[in-house]
Amino acid sequence: MKLSDSFKLHCFVFLGAFLLFTMEPMVTRIVLPFYGGSFHVWTTTLTFFQGILFIGYLYCHFFAKRIGGWHLVIVTAPLIWLPLSNYFGFKPPGDHNPAWFLLLQLTIHVALPFGILATTSVIAQSWFTRINMKKKSPYPLYASSNAGSILALLSYIVLFEPLFGLRVQQSLWFVVYILYVFLACFCWKKVSQKSENTNSTSLRSTRIKTGTIIKWITLSAIPSGFMLAVSNAVTLELGSVPLVWVIPLVLYLLSFVFTFSQKKIIYSPFLHAFWPGAATFGLCSLYTPSLGELWELAAHLIALFFVAMVGHGELYRLRPSNNQLTVFYLAISLGGWLGGIAVSLIAPAAFNGLIEYPIIIGVFGITLLTIKRESFVHSLRKRPYLSTFGALAIILPINQMITKSNRIDGMIFPPLESKSIYQHRNYYGIYKVEELPINPKDIFPQWSNKDPLFNEKGPILRILWHGSTVHGSQIIHPYTRKYPLSYYHSEGPLKNLLNKRKKNRNVAIIGLGVGACSTYFEESEKITFYELDPSIVDIAENYFTYLSDCSASITNVEGDARIQLELAPDNSYDIIMIDAFSSDAIPTHLLTKEAFSLYDRKLAPKGKLIFHITNRHYDLQGVIKSTSGEQWEALAKHSNEQLKPFEDHSLYCVLLRKGSDITSLLRENWRSLDSYEYECAPWSDDYINTLSPLYNMLRSKRYFNNN
Repeated sequence: MKLSDSFKLHCFVFLGAFLLFTMEPMVTRIVLPFYGGSFHVWTTTLTFFQGILFIGYLYCHFFAKRIGGWHLVIVTAPLIWLPLSNYFGFKPPGDHNPAWFLLLQLTIHVALPFGILATTSVIAQSWFTRINMKKKSPYPLYASSNAGSILALLSYIVLFEPLFGLRVQQSLWFVVYILYVFLACFCWKKVSQKSENTNSTSLRSTRIKTGTIIKWITLSAIPSGFMLAVSNAVTLELGSVPLVWVIPLVLYLLSFVFTFSQKKIIYSPFLHAFWPGAATFGLCSLYTPSLGELWELAAHLIALFFVAMVGHGELYRLRPSNNQLTVFYLAISLGGWLGGIAVSLIAPAAFNGLIEYPIIIGVFGITLLTIKRESFVHSLRKRPYLSTFGALAIILPINQMITKSNRIDGMIFPPLESKSIYQHRNYYGIYKVEELPINPKDIFPQWSNKDPLFNEKGPILRILWHGSTVHGSQIIHPYTRKYPLSYYHSEGPLKNLLNKRKKNRNVAIIGLGVGACSTYFEESEKITFYELDPSIVDIAENYFTYLSDCSASITNVEGDARIQLELAPDNSYDIIMIDAFSSDAIPTHLLTKEAFSLYDRKLAPKGKLIFHITNRHYDLQGVIKSTSGEQWEALAKHSNEQLKPFEDHSLYCVLLRKGSDITSLLRENWRSLDSYEYECAPWSDDYINTLSPLYNMLRSKRYFNNN
């Protein structure tokens, strides 16, 4: 086979993988707004793609050796309905776990084009083998496939998403897919011409042992599952955005490039010697006091890289001969799919925490002990560090479940005086309610010991955690439980916005939390909380008293706010407050032009639009300034510099229609966003660029540090 023909096959594989892995984040971006920005949307979508990859490889296994020109008809079939639709035509139900609905949605709309692209690498390697029997290894084609995947993911984050809207992305993808079809036809023509004289008996396969296939599946499932477990852990710290999800996937694919290339890029004994230390590094980040977000990110990614490199390195070592390619890749795809199912679908239902993380590490250590030819006992003697570490990694989560001790702000064993009273994991994350006894003087230092407060049972600080983010808190005591804390304290920006100005206000609040905002409203007023996750409603009603203590009329509406708010009468709300932004996550569909248009329709003529945009990673002021357009007066305010105990710094924006009197807000130190220096392109349902507010936050922090 001439080098030029080999190069064309490499290009064919590279282009197919590029299309495959630009489709993944693009489709996730399309469906993400309707599922609340949950990181499980990514893991579910990735699991779906792994399943379709398996089906594609199954097709290759049965037909690759007999594939002819008819395969090209299948390749061209997706052109009938591509490019993809922006909204897929239907919305998810408002139940507790929409994963199965999402899988159905993906199956209907993207299964065929993705399945066809999934066959590219195996088919190209099969073609390579048919015309180059026993001369060269086809496995570098698999490395080229993963290189194309990596380039696709990185280019999507830094190029396609910042520069193009979804419609343009889909059109460009469609054009490149046409190029892929032509390249497939050209490669098949070359292959058919040069393989006419190939001896068909040379293509016969020998029987593979069942134990070998099990090894392939296991060594593929563990890195795949661990990649998703790391994605979950990182997301809990850094937020639910494609930028965060892509990094673990890139490292996972990069390990295939390194291990399946013709040259050993990283020395294998080094990997085997140091992977336990790398995994320990990741576990320390998960279970010890937090040392910072960059530390945690680095620890998880290092652990993933070593586990993936060792696992995929063993896969390559156990690779079969060229005539068993389809069985090998079928086993790899099945293992990857099973690993994805275990983490994305089974683990959230089986565990209340990220227990799958240490379990996978422990199972991996034991797997490495058993896949070698020597006896198990001999393996224990030869590599005691592996066996010991594997045992500890399995015992750790079991001990955690027995003791019922749960992570608080990065700690596996919380302080002795604190107690976890509730923990729940669902499709939208991990929730935990903590109690901590507090000294009354921490609340009101000026009170004396003779005050009745000291004669009662001491107050309890109750906190709702969502991963590592506080979603609200309350001091449980008759004297203090109506006192709003954290971001909602009475001396913060909300004091100017929600204090009583007129009677009979009708208020919509998107995002319930623990219901602290209800403390600002009185009898005769109406509050409608729009909450995506039904679990939050249960927690706010059963573990906190803000809602029950409030004299206003309260209604909780479950489901996505944009979908449910459409059902409300126009011009019906005096205040719409968007409080769905956590300290690290952005429900981007609530900040688009279409969302602002919805708010405008539902607000009364003199209504206020309030955004609570406190965030550790993203500066959203520029987004609000540019997206709100010319019809709004936009102002922002930070909380007071001098905070009392149990009060947090917060950032709020308030928007009033053009022409409204804002003099009182300016006197109260609200600043107009017209003077905000960091620009950001307007967001829409078609175009969202999360890199811009991330960069603006870095610039803003640098600015404030220097001043």
